[in-house]
Amino acid sequence: MQNFRLIFLSLLIWGTFGCNEKPTDIITCNGTVSEGSIWVSISNNNQVTIGSSQFSESLLRSKHRLVKQSCESVIVMIQADKSAKNKVVYDTIQTIKAMGYQVAQ
Repeated sequence: MQNFRLIFLSLLIWGTFGCNEKPTDIITCNGTVSEGSIWVSISNNNQVTIGSSQFSESLLRSKHRLVKQSCESVIVMIQADKSAKNKVVYDTIQTIKAMGYQVAQ
């Protein structure tokens, strides 16, 4: 019964707010969680963003500082649309790695 309530509540919240929320850009830590993340998205028209903002090295640095305040480690997650150009994805990954950040795809 407890699981049913949790699932129903999750669906209700997602249905009510899910379509209106901004894209996730960071996940910070609390409790026993020690790894935070920054989400970089590459759209089908090859726009690279962090949340709803255009990607830039300075934006990534500021997001990294913010997540690092509550986390021991930070990973940059790349989420690319299947129509995104491979070169854009590759160049984005190389830029992030050159900045010294850990990247996951």
